[in-house]
Amino acid sequence: MEATLKAIESAPVNTQVTPIYTVDLNLAQSGLYALSESANIAAIPGDPPQIGRAMDIPVMLDRLRVDVSGELADGVFELDMIEVQPEEETAANYTGATSTHIVASGEELGLIARRYGVTVDDIMALNSLSDPNFIWVGQELTIPAAGEYVPENVPAAPSGRGKSILVSNDQQRIYAYEDGALVWTRIVSTGLPATPTVTGDYNIYVKYVADDMSGPDYFLPQVPYTMYFYQGYAIHGTYWHNKFGRPMSHGCVNLPVGDAQWIFDWAEVGTLVRVI
Repeated sequence: MEATLKAIESAPVNTQVTPIYTVDLNLAQSGLYALSESANIAAIPGDPPQIGRAMDIPVMLDRLRVDVSGELADGVFELDMIEVQPEEETAANYTGATSTHIVASGEELGLIARRYGVTVDDIMALNSLSDPNFIWVGQELTIPAAGEYVPENVPAAPSGRGKSILVSNDQQRIYAYEDGALVWTRIVSTGLPATPTVTGDYNIYVKYVADDMSGPDYFLPQVPYTMYFYQGYAIHGTYWHNKFGRPMSHGCVNLPVGDAQWIFDWAEVGTLVRVI
């Protein structure tokens, strides 16, 4: 509002001034999720099958990130919808233990497969998927695994008392411990070779539900669930990529937004963070 008023004050007489918008991408994502409950249409197998549709929320968030003023200049924000084909009603040959996974924003099939320790082909076969790149938010997948994958070589807890966090650059994984026992682990993305994540023992010194981050070649508004543990290095949620399980960051520890919220709610300021 302040920027728009300044533009009006300096504009020539009888000139139309376009409002200047900013966007909270975290709140926008929540709003689009709420809207998707009424906008999405389920795909139903049958004869004839019913083609469904789903809001492509990541694409819409990126449109707002790139040009929010342009997107909203006419007072209308068009929804990106994708066509959803019904899954074939086939009986899978797999008879072992399974888990159910609900696809969340920012997830790709490769990330889901790594989370459960299975292959993309395994998930595709069990769910009769023909295209590994075509999954949608809210889709229910049957996973051929009994719960989420935990590596056999779990590192020792940084501390035997209280809460502690360990980040492994080699495994691209984060671990949460309580009184020395593992309580939670997920895949992450740590720093790229040119901008590695620092190693050593640190402590969380401040937490923000959302924080703007910037550097010489980037600006990331409203980064969700941010916990700083050393200078500008933080554990935080990530809405701009879904390539978890490989180095991707400028040095921070990237997690999917839902995972970042879990550890944000669990850890307190002062929690020990060990990076190896």
